[in-house]
Amino acid sequence: MKKPLYLLSFLMLLSFTGFSQNLDLSKMSKKDGFVPFYLDEEKGKIYLEISSLDKEFLYVNALAAGVGSNDIGLDRGQLGDDRVVEFRRTGSKILLVHKNYGFRAYTDNPYEAKSIQDAFAESVLWGFEIVQKEGEKLIVDATNFYLQDAHGVSETLSQSRQGAYRVDAARSGLYFQMIKNFPQNTEVEATITLTGTGAGGYLRSVTPTPEAVTVRMRHSFIALPELYARRKFDPRAGFFFISYQDYTTPIDEPLVKRFISRHRLEKKDPAAAVSEVVEPIVYYLDRGTPEPVASALIEGGNWWAQAFEAAGFKNAFRVELAPEGLDLLDVRYNVIQWVHRSTRGWSYGSSVRDPRTGEILKGHVSLGSLRVRQDYLIAQGLLQPFEEGKPVDPRMMQMALDRLKQLSAHEIGHTIGVAHSYATSPTNRASVMDYPHPVITEGANGELDFSQAYDLKIGEWDKWAIKYGYGNPAPGQSEEEFLEKTLTDTYAAGFEFITDSDSRNPSGVHPRSHLWDNGASAPGELMRMLKLRENRMKSFGLNAIRTGEPQAILEEVFVPLYLMHRYQLEATSKLIGGLDYTYKIKGDNQTNQKWISAKDQNEALSALLATISSNQLEVPAHVLALIPPRPYGYTRNRETFPSRTGPTFDPIAPAENIVDVTFSFLFESGRINRVYLQNLQDKSLPGFETLLNQVTAQVFSATMPGGLKDEIKLMTEAKLVDHLVALSKNPNASQTVRAITRMHLGKIGAMAGNSGNLKAHRAYLNDKIQAYLKLPEELNPQQTLSVPDGAPIGMEEMSCDFEF
Repeated sequence: MKKPLYLLSFLMLLSFTGFSQNLDLSKMSKKDGFVPFYLDEEKGKIYLEISSLDKEFLYVNALAAGVGSNDIGLDRGQLGDDRVVEFRRTGSKILLVHKNYGFRAYTDNPYEAKSIQDAFAESVLWGFEIVQKEGEKLIVDATNFYLQDAHGVSETLSQSRQGAYRVDAARSGLYFQMIKNFPQNTEVEATITLTGTGAGGYLRSVTPTPEAVTVRMRHSFIALPELYARRKFDPRAGFFFISYQDYTTPIDEPLVKRFISRHRLEKKDPAAAVSEVVEPIVYYLDRGTPEPVASALIEGGNWWAQAFEAAGFKNAFRVELAPEGLDLLDVRYNVIQWVHRSTRGWSYGSSVRDPRTGEILKGHVSLGSLRVRQDYLIAQGLLQPFEEGKPVDPRMMQMALDRLKQLSAHEIGHTIGVAHSYATSPTNRASVMDYPHPVITEGANGELDFSQAYDLKIGEWDKWAIKYGYGNPAPGQSEEEFLEKTLTDTYAAGFEFITDSDSRNPSGVHPRSHLWDNGASAPGELMRMLKLRENRMKSFGLNAIRTGEPQAILEEVFVPLYLMHRYQLEATSKLIGGLDYTYKIKGDNQTNQKWISAKDQNEALSALLATISSNQLEVPAHVLALIPPRPYGYTRNRETFPSRTGPTFDPIAPAENIVDVTFSFLFESGRINRVYLQNLQDKSLPGFETLLNQVTAQVFSATMPGGLKDEIKLMTEAKLVDHLVALSKNPNASQTVRAITRMHLGKIGAMAGNSGNLKAHRAYLNDKIQAYLKLPEELNPQQTLSVPDGAPIGMEEMSCDFEF
């Protein structure tokens, strides 16, 4: 009978001691701060001291050391999501709960608030076992929390088909030299190794042992600031926004609420039109940035001071070199980080935001280090500056640095809340938030003018945007009145705002909102660029590379010259079946939408057809003679043309690239659907059959031009057939468009050649078309050649740029 009593006594002892592990905290290193913690460096442990339960704070993770592949995307400094969390106790555990701010309740009725809170899921991010109690303070072992794959590296590798990986605890541990605590933020870093198999090519190219990928992850617990005043979102204003559903909204009002993202900025004298600020917005540049790049980035970033001054804030913004020892991931600092990758890619403007109000707590810009080389390469192909005995033309370096100035301003713009504004290049390059293509002109004597390659100031649109996002109402003026007047004045001044969703899509319709374009007239600028390109290809020679370099790398310099018009080509295509429209609000001063005029659409089509003429497509004979097969150690890569001729430079591949690009945009299903429909609505506008006849008449001309142009002509004919076959099979094309396309293919098949290669080629196309018409599901067009990497120009793929 004694054993049960002993057992009962033991259980009662456990109930009193609870979770005690008898930790000797006095032997550990304690770091006081926002969330105090103890470090046991000998055992590799960290213990959090939790005293504030059910109190919201911000949790952010980031990559302190990344993978280095643009295609994978796991860059040094990459930020994770902003999550409002809180610690909740349940028994012997402390739960870290991610609160759901997508659905909110602003009400004095606690029952209503609870009904809404309970209606939508929360997410428990971690459960900490309580190991000891110190008075009212709970001690939890947080080691495993910090050694998890919090940034989702394994998922990213899997999604990018780079292998199956998982955390290897034996090869992971706390990174003690970067574990710090401050009154408003707690920073803990860990070395995380993921092991796996099946590494893809991108991962193998940047990892010394592909079976083990080691990165460092940062975890930040951040005190939430006092609530900042929210500012209404308006689609005309050009700001990023936060949205949520407020279920306490009256039935006659919109359920979804939207407000913009912006830094906290306050005047010392709110009544003054222009005032010094309580605390300026300061960005610190990574000390790892080399010169002359660093000076260019600081100069360009400081352009934003012009916009804040115009909005009434004096000395409100500045960029400077980071002091020694500054932690770039510390939430207290806005930073510009210089990031290295193995290949070109995009730059990013990311932010840490307070999801409750949209306040930006930290701006974090990541700039790829290879950007400057791409602009330098573009200038190199145009200038061909390496003539023996002469100094290298300084305009190449200047153009590259001017691009970096603009890029710095652009990415910082995202981190102060401003979205892409792609419709500003026609209005005197009115925004740094556009994607600029260098404007290089040619004089009558053939001399190139680089003086206007990039604009070197903040844009006028940017000033209006900052006024909306940060400006203060005049005395006696309500905020609503101030915001509406600001927008009315902006559009009355001739500016407009169109952003990514209407500009990146190949099916885009807006006549002015494009990426990497210039000029008030897209077709006019395309024709100007074609003339410049033609002249520079005629003079292209060995002076495009340095003495002592393999002659084959002339190809890398020739590629951006040959393809220099590819984005202006895309811009021009959007006028065909295009619609001139705005983000119009009922009652505002913006114009109503209208189809692009027949004149402008016909001009655009003529310009597109000019790009596929054999004169534009042929690589000059002297250039072909200069480019030998690749030497040992210099294999083909993403920056060179593909080849169907083995190791030699394929003289047809560059032309095929341009033809594919042109036809891909021209015969995009949404565009062709619109062309067909616009003609039904307005007979003065071009119709689909008219477009088909015009394109076919040029491509299927009866004469053969001679030489390599013969093969370029035959290739273009075959490509037109392939693209029309693809259109007629495209489920996104309307039934009528598909029917018209099939009928037109039949007409093309009936076009016989009169002799030689043309006769054989036309017979082959007819057989191909007839085979498709009889068995449409069994015929596939020829596989297209990949086009050498293009965007970003002087940046680094894949989508600039902004990331919250």
